[in-house]
Amino acid sequence: MNRNRKAWIYILLFYTIGLIGCAKDNSSTDPLTYLIIANSLPVADIVFEKGFPDSDNQVTATNFTGVAGDYTVTIGGEAATGINLPGDGSLEFIMPTVSGITENTTLPMVITKNGNPFLAKTVRYRPITDITLGAPNSYSKLISAADQNSYLKITLGSTGDVLFNIFGYFGANLNLYYYATATGSKTTIVENGKTGAQFKKVNLASGTYIIEVRYTSGAFPASYRTNIANGQVQATSVSNQMDYARCYDTLAGGTTYVGASHDCNGLNGGSFTRSGRCTYPTDGGITTRSYYTSGTGFGGFDPYYAETTCTVAGYGSYNESEAIYEFN
Repeated sequence: MNRNRKAWIYILLFYTIGLIGCAKDNSSTDPLTYLIIANSLPVADIVFEKGFPDSDNQVTATNFTGVAGDYTVTIGGEAATGINLPGDGSLEFIMPTVSGITENTTLPMVITKNGNPFLAKTVRYRPITDITLGAPNSYSKLISAADQNSYLKITLGSTGDVLFNIFGYFGANLNLYYYATATGSKTTIVENGKTGAQFKKVNLASGTYIIEVRYTSGAFPASYRTNIANGQVQATSVSNQMDYARCYDTLAGGTTYVGASHDCNGLNGGSFTRSGRCTYPTDGGITTRSYYTSGTGFGGFDPYYAETTCTVAGYGSYNESEAIYEFN
């Protein structure tokens, strides 16, 4: 059994023991106390901030002398590259890709010097999850005070606004950052101390980006869901409100696209003319609202009035400053 699975079994055991041990007069330790303590249980000897494939990482657990060529580093049996001694007693290396791992995992790190064992530690390895823009996914990522980072990846075909939305957790603050390269420095997406959900719109150039989700505070581990979109989403649920000349495609926590014949365009495209689309975040994920020039009871929206209701506060929309509007 790997240490990642063991850690969460221990958390469940602590919580269960706490529930059993609570006396009726409340004199025993609150079971939540066990979970709070378990939230910071160590998951590895060394927990790198990055720790994902192709990232730069540094070992400071001992004093490395000599030259870089004296050393080899393996993580989970895979050889690291880019070994460097910067001269301050530490060792730098590029994290290898370890196959078959989809969640944050504790792996053995073995360092040799001139062919002889030099250092053996466990480290936290973090794979990168590829997120398709605007599409459903089933990922529910777990991070905590003991293992604060989780990494995602997106690819943009053109420059434009991208909407990031994580949700589905409670009692924790999670911040978002992005890397343009695995060995580069990170750029802040949002870090505002909001609990339970986080969202922000960012304008990005075309290319591939690594997204960091970072646990910054909280009493409990956070299991978060992810929506990322640069425009209209694929619906996992639909609310068709043609009495008011609008329809809602919601991505949120669903895992299955309703299909082209059951989304807003499939339901209304043959009978009504769409004037615009507003994609906006919420505490429960991303939704696209479609506007139509007419409805079954309401007069409808022209494209510019639709844009106003999407992006200008006071017209009954949601999180207008973070919304993406598309004509037609």
